[in-house]
Formats: sequence, C-alpha cells, structure tokens
Amino acid sequence: MVRAADATIAGLTYRPLTDIAKLYDMKTSWEAPGKTMQLQNQYCTITGTLSERILRINNEPVALGYPIVQKQGVFYLSKSDFDSQLFPLLSPGQIPGPVPGLHRIVIDPGHGGNDPGTEVFPGGKTPVAGSNVKALDNEKTHTLEVGILLAAELRKRGYEVILTRTTDFNVEKVDRTAVANKANADLFISVHFNEADQDYVNGTEVLVQTPPGQASTAQKITEATKEVSPGNRFDAWNIIAGFSMERAVTKALGTVNRGVKREHLAVLKGLNMPGLLVECEFLSNPAARAKINTADFRQKIAVAIADGVDLYKATLDRLHPPPLTPPAAPAAASATAAKPRATAAAATGTAKK
Repeated sequence: MVRAADATIAGLTYRPLTDIAKLYDMKTSWEAPGKTMQLQNQYCTITGTLSERILRINNEPVALGYPIVQKQGVFYLSKSDFDSQLFPLLSPGQIPGPVPGLHRIVIDPGHGGNDPGTEVFPGGKTPVAGSNVKALDNEKTHTLEVGILLAAELRKRGYEVILTRTTDFNVEKVDRTAVANKANADLFISVHFNEADQDYVNGTEVLVQTPPGQASTAQKITEATKEVSPGNRFDAWNIIAGFSMERAVTKALGTVNRGVKREHLAVLKGLNMPGLLVECEFLSNPAARAKINTADFRQKIAVAIADGVDLYKATLDRLHPPPLTPPAAPAAASATAAKPRATAAAATGTAKK
C-alpha cells in the first residue's frame, strides 16, 4: 500500500486515502483505475471518485465540502471532511465530549399559514403575480400531516415528542429553534417536501448544518465561509443522525437515495442539540406527488423517519456505558462479576486503537 503524508493543496490540508485505509484496516482497490478508489474492510466499503464532492459509505452518498483530489498518483480527502464526516461515522466512540441522550424529540412540520412552501400549479408553472390561479397542492399541508403521524409513531416507541406547530399557522424559523432549545430536546427533526425545476427529479435527502470552513453542498467551494453557529457544536452527531435517517428512510420507502447534504439553514444553526431536515420526496414530481397524497404513503413516511430515529439511537446506546452493577450480596460472593460492555463503533465501521 502506498503511504503518503498529509499534503497542502490549494491552501487546504488533505489526508491520503491510503492512510485512512491503514487506520481502519482497509484494503484499497480501483473501481475505475485512476478515477475511483475503493476502501474496504469487513464493516464498511468507502468509494471516492476523483474531482467529485461525494463519498459513498456502504453505498450511501455523503456530500463533501471539498472534492477528492490527486497529487503524484495519490488520492486525497480534505482533512476538514475527514474530521467532520468520515471520522464520526467510522469512529463514533472516539468523538470528544459526552455522548448525547435521546428521549425528547422536537418535530418541526415545515412552513405553514401564509408560507405554503412548495406549491404545485396547473401546468406545472408558477402563475404570474396577481393572477387568481390557485395551487393544486402545497407543501405545508403534507408536512403537518406527516409531522402529526410521526409524533404519534415516536410516542408509541417510548419517546417524548413536542411539535412546533399542530395547526396551519406559520412559525418563524428562529421560533422553531427556540421551541427545541427551551424544551432541552435531544434531537430536532424538520419535515419537508422538495421541489425541482425538472418534474422528473425524485428521491429523499437529509440536510444537516454546514461545518465551519466548508461550502454548503449547493455552493461552489470558493463560497466556503468560517461561519460558526451554535449548531456546529454537534457536527459529529449531526452527520451520524443524518446518515442514520437517510439510510432508514430510503430503505423503508424505496425512494432514490440522494444522500446527506450540508446547508446553512436558519432552522438548524441556532440549535443546542443535534438536528436535521428531511426532504421526504419531491412534490414537484407527479408520480411522487400522487403517492404523497395518499394516507398510506404519509404513514409510511412517518414510520420510516421513526426508524431513522431508532437507528441513530442504536448507535448512541452502544456508546453509553452500562449502568453500574451494585455490590453482590454475600450469598452470591462466588458469582462472576459482570464485565463492562465494550464501546461499539457505528455499524459503518471501526478503527484500530
């Protein structure tokens, strides 16, 4: 295996993929020689393509802040992306600080009231301002329907749930954040439906807060800023929660996996806990919209998001130490003492110590 030191390229620090492979006892191979490299061990497969801002981890797309680069035949991942995305996913047990709990969840049905969110009009075109053309469908209705169903599903599973709205009214983004902060929530989930100019676009994506020093997924890398918000304190847990959510929802719904993406979102930046935004499907896609307008599919979305919460919680539970065992009674003095549970890494992989 080729070894190389970290390199400074275009003013950024990059880490060789071969060194990352060694850290996790992975073998490297070419999926496409000179273009796409694969790292693999018994836990996980990582695929990166030259010049692309995406990694596939067990075939789940994760957007990067910076593209994969090459120098003297060696492929590199930015240290910023390794620290904020890959390392937390592969080594959750080594994230600094306390492991979050997960009991109280705030569900945020997007838009509402005078903010309809995505609207669908006859012919698929937005009417001229001032016209009386009414929308055929809107996002705010479905986010509320799914949000209420999701709250009920999570409560059945033993979680405490708070909704930012339960009727058709608009809540300012900062006030949605404030609800979660005031409640000392453990997780914030904002529910949305997507739109695109092309009506054939479909699928599910999860958005989490952009780490400092990176560009958001929709931005050029030259637009990267060093902006730091309260939500960035949870970048490591945001990516774990986001990855768990995208994986669970796309599996349950059978939707196209559009990956975990990074955005500077007002509703996430002020959070005092991990948070994410789920774009469940594209309301602008006629086939997807037909499904969204059925009660059965909306219930499936609620169950799928709850599955994502459970998957995230499973990682947290593996990282929390077991409760202390009280001293054995004299009559049981010969019993073997319980061994402490080893810290488990996320299902995506484990690092050598």
